[in-house]
Amino acid sequence: MSPITTINIQIFNSFSDVETIWRSFEKTSDNYAFQSFDWLKHWHETIGITTKPCLVVVEYPVGKPVMILPLGLEKRYSVDCLVWLGGVVSDYLGPLLCTDFSQNFPFDFSQTAWPLITVRLPAYDAILFEKMPKLINGQNNPLVSLPCIPTPNNAYATHLDKSLDNFLKEKRSSKSIATEKRKHRRLREYGQVEFVLALNSEQIHRFLGDMMTQKSRSYKEMGVANLFDDSKICMFFRNLSVDFCSNGFVHLSALTLDGRTIATHWGLVYKKRFYHLYPTYEKSELIKYAPGGLLMWHMFEWCMDNGVEIYDFTIGDESYKDQWSDQELFLYDCYQGRTILGVSYTGLFKIAGFLKYKIKRTPKLWKLAQEFRALLGNFRQR
Repeated sequence: MSPITTINIQIFNSFSDVETIWRSFEKTSDNYAFQSFDWLKHWHETIGITTKPCLVVVEYPVGKPVMILPLGLEKRYSVDCLVWLGGVVSDYLGPLLCTDFSQNFPFDFSQTAWPLITVRLPAYDAILFEKMPKLINGQNNPLVSLPCIPTPNNAYATHLDKSLDNFLKEKRSSKSIATEKRKHRRLREYGQVEFVLALNSEQIHRFLGDMMTQKSRSYKEMGVANLFDDSKICMFFRNLSVDFCSNGFVHLSALTLDGRTIATHWGLVYKKRFYHLYPTYEKSELIKYAPGGLLMWHMFEWCMDNGVEIYDFTIGDESYKDQWSDQELFLYDCYQGRTILGVSYTGLFKIAGFLKYKIKRTPKLWKLAQEFRALLGNFRQR
């Protein structure tokens, strides 16, 4: 019997139609938090409301799901694009896989299932698959078998120890730890310093507002687009925080000084993995005492006390991640045109992706790019 006759493809156009299958599959699947049903449903209801869902369930044999692909169709200018759902707020984009996918699905995905999927989808001009991890919880991502180029940024993570002291000694020198502890002691001389996890409505709204304010300032200083200028993105974070801070999926915390918020973090906790996503700090005379670093130490300790095994620093090549990480996650982009319009459009993405990658991997060019961004940020703040 050929693979074609033993693979079944189902495509759903709404979250409600696939919810039962997805939630059941997700309980044991290998995937990241950005492919969870709750994350993507909230994304579609706020940020991605104009994106048409094409939620693909791959079964082998019939009745046994082995993969879910949260795809969507969206129009960019006049180009119909096939994309991953999750967009700019999701650091990793891709499928959910059954455990041991390669053993459970013993075929070349790009040669068997992918052609069956594409012929069932509505017409599109281009494929824009971005930020696809090479590995999904240790498994090879079958979508990376499509023609891909490296994403300009990679992601970083570390395994956690059971003790904060042991973890710090493993990652940092004694001198470095002593310096940080001295800064933290100096910070405490200004008043009562507390690590607060947002659990009630007042804390959620307060810390979320502080996070957005502090992060917006940081974006402007760096000369990059402010994510929180978009009201739909703000609504996404508010809705998700209100709905999921209480069950622990959303982890919103702050470092306070006599009740004043001097640093915050908004992240996720999912399948024993902590996602370090939006760290912020207040710009004040206290910066020299590293309030953001102290908050991160508290989050390390919270993770160790609550059964988290991996601390994921997520996408971005910030230098501080090198001090803590023992894993590097490689990410890839796939740009393919299906029509003449699509070929032209994806060509621009390929060129831009190559240039960004080249700049990021050339220290002198990257330094110049950062300096230019900072100058632009200073100009915008005037």
